[in-house]
Amino acid sequence: MMHLSAALVMTYGLLALAVCSSWLAPLTLRPGLALPPWLCMLTLACASGVATGLLSLQAIAALVALGALAYGARRSKSGPLHVLLMVAMGCMLLAMSMHRFPGFVNPPLVSDLVISAAAAPVTQRLNFDTAAAGLILFALFCVPARTREQWREVGRHYWIILGTPLIVLPVGLLVGYVDVDLKLSAYTLWFIAINLLFTCVTEEAFFRGFIQEQLTRAMRRWKAGPMIALCVAALLFGLAHARGGALLAGLAALAGLGYGYAYLRSKRIETAILTHLALNSIHFIAFTYPRLGAA
Repeated sequence: MMHLSAALVMTYGLLALAVCSSWLAPLTLRPGLALPPWLCMLTLACASGVATGLLSLQAIAALVALGALAYGARRSKSGPLHVLLMVAMGCMLLAMSMHRFPGFVNPPLVSDLVISAAAAPVTQRLNFDTAAAGLILFALFCVPARTREQWREVGRHYWIILGTPLIVLPVGLLVGYVDVDLKLSAYTLWFIAINLLFTCVTEEAFFRGFIQEQLTRAMRRWKAGPMIALCVAALLFGLAHARGGALLAGLAALAGLGYGYAYLRSKRIETAILTHLALNSIHFIAFTYPRLGAA
C-alpha cells in the first residue's frame, strides 16, 4: 500500500529538488558572496517539514549542527581542529544513519508491498535525516559534474556502470540470495527515483566522496594508497549492510568494490552514483526483491 499526502509530496518533493539543485552552480549575489541553490531548497524543505509536523525543531537543530561541523571540517586544512571536526561530523553522520536523533518522523511511503512472490513484503520509509545529511555531505565534500566534458567523462565509464551489476547480481543468484524475477510494477519509477535521490547520492557521498576520498588523500604517498582506500570503503559499505545478514553484507562489499572502482577510474562521484543506481534498478526489475525468503 502506498501512502501519499500533501505533506509528504511538499516536504519530500522540496528535498528531492534540493538534491537535484546540488548540481547547479552557486548564485553570485555580489563579489565574494554566493548562495548555493541546494541550501535554499533544503531550507524550504525543512520549513515545510516543520509546518506539516514531519520535522521538529530538534531535527532542524541537528541538521544545522551537522552543517556547521561539515562546513568547518571542509574549511579547516589540517591539525587537531580538523581531526576533531571530522570525527564529530562522522559520529553525527553515523547517528543519523541509525536514526538516533529525535524529531524526524520518517514516514513510510509503502508498507507491506509484495514486489516478488518469493520474497517478504516491503516497507520503504522516506528518511529525511539520512537524505538531508547525505545532501550536506555531497554539497560540501564532493565536486559535482557541471560541464559537458565532465559528464562525458562519466559516460566514458559506461562499462563499469553496466559491468558491476553483471558481476554482483549473478553472484547473488549463485549463492541463493535472489532468483530471476522479471517484473514491472506501478511502483518501479517511484523506486528508481527515490533510490537515486535519497539512497544512491547519500551512500556514495559518504562511502566514496568522503571516506574513500579522505583515505586516498591520507595515503597519497603510498603507491597502493588509492586501492587500499577503495577496499576499506567497500568493506565499510558491506558492514553497513550487516543487519541484513552475512550474505547481504558480502554482496554489498562486492558491489562497493565496483562503486569504488567507478569513482577511482573516473574521478567523478556521478559514475559511482549511476553504478549504484544501475545495480539497484536491475535488482528491482529483474531479480527477487528484496531477497528470497518466505512471504
